Amino acid sequence: MIMGILTVILGLVILVFPLMSQFVLSIIFGIGILILGMYLLAMGANSWNDSKVATIVYLILGFMAFMMGIMLLGNILLFDLLVGFYLYIIGFMLLFTGIMGLFTRSTTLIKGAAGLMALFGLLTLILGYFALLDPAYVSIILGITLIIDGISIAIGNYDGLMK
Repeated sequence: MIMGILTVILGLVILVFPLMSQFVLSIIFGIGILILGMYLLAMGANSWNDSKVATIVYLILGFMAFMMGIMLLGNILLFDLLVGFYLYIIGFMLLFTGIMGLFTRSTTLIKGAAGLMALFGLLTLILGYFALLDPAYVSIILGITLIIDGISIAIGNYDGLMK
């Protein structure tokens, strides 16, 4: 119940302060990617004796992640671009998987689920389009999602564990 209320409050804060929320989220994600880059660089330094190829791959990925983390720190437009790109990828995957399911599934119920997946893919593509139009749309999408999820957690007696 408390987690649901906190999630709703977070969603409302994101809706009320969209650009400040994106700035904070870009910093959080930037720090996370910086840490990932440092981890990969350390893995590359430690794996030289085991595999030269793995070392080179770790070092390249670590350097790329480190640079991406630095670029993402406080950069709202880059954060918005990455979220929009992510929504496009997920949307296309859902849409094509749903369309393939419509042609390959045998029962009506499973075809209905595939059709629903295609519809969700189309909606995700639309959300990706709006996310690339204006950074404020990312905050609106995220805020509404958190509010809906928070209400479902508060009402559904969610305890965090699947039983």
